[in-house]
Amino acid sequence: MIYKLIASVMIDQLIKRPSRRNIEKTNNNYLAHLRDCGMDNVAEAFLRSEETLSALHPEEITIRSFDGAALFGRYFPADTPSDLTFILVHGYKGSGARNFILQFDEIRSLNANILMIDQRAHGKSEGKYITFGVKERLDVASWASYLLSANENTRIILYGISMGASTVLAASALPTFKNSLCGVIADCGFTSPGDEFRHLAVFKGKRAPEDFMLEAAEVVRKKADFDVNAYHTEDFSAKLNVPVLFVHGEKDRFVPSSFTVKNFEACSSPYKKLLIVPDAYHAESFYHDPEGYKAEIRSLVKAALGPDQV
Repeated sequence: MIYKLIASVMIDQLIKRPSRRNIEKTNNNYLAHLRDCGMDNVAEAFLRSEETLSALHPEEITIRSFDGAALFGRYFPADTPSDLTFILVHGYKGSGARNFILQFDEIRSLNANILMIDQRAHGKSEGKYITFGVKERLDVASWASYLLSANENTRIILYGISMGASTVLAASALPTFKNSLCGVIADCGFTSPGDEFRHLAVFKGKRAPEDFMLEAAEVVRKKADFDVNAYHTEDFSAKLNVPVLFVHGEKDRFVPSSFTVKNFEACSSPYKKLLIVPDAYHAESFYHDPEGYKAEIRSLVKAALGPDQV
């Protein structure tokens, strides 16, 4: 009984759509962390991120998900017509602006279109519960279908951070991407919702007992209608044959870098790279090694399209 009660409270906090107050608190804590680490320039870019993106006057798009939710995204066309589009998939309780503002100019410099989406239960997209990639992977496929309906020659690179990384790996095997996917960037993702829940569920310094995890999984099924063990990213990594870049911060404590190492080791692509950034915490690899990260993005695009296309 006690496990069920604790699991119900914990899971509700974990999977429910973040409130405006919660978002503000998270953002303020994040800014304080950046400044404590001496990254005032990153903090300033983060503060101006929405203003920066809005000034580019992106096309605002709304589509319907497989289960009827309205999904919101912003489309930034390349400077000259291009078939290459990056779909940017943000992380848990994050946003596209927060996760990708520093990478944005580098991606634009590749003459790529950018589709920056709000994941379900985030931003302007509908949804009550976050499903850690289980339903979100189908949303990403819906976005790809939208792009392909406008241009059947679209070449897609999926780029996800944190939960977004797990989402794009899980989406990569869906039929929509059979002929359109040309690359994947997975930055600090987990291997499955269940693995991440186990990592986060700590009582008095010890991992939660399995009985608690079973109760938690049942709470998730009843509240949000998804299975925490619905997928394992290693299975999808093993099926990839397009260029893949795996990234993780070595000091990440929220999602251990060992998860990304497992995905890299499972990956069957003839072109796969692993970038572990020594001083980076969760979702901060680009901040600590921007030049190395940029070089790897460019290398992936060259491998995906050919050197003459970049």
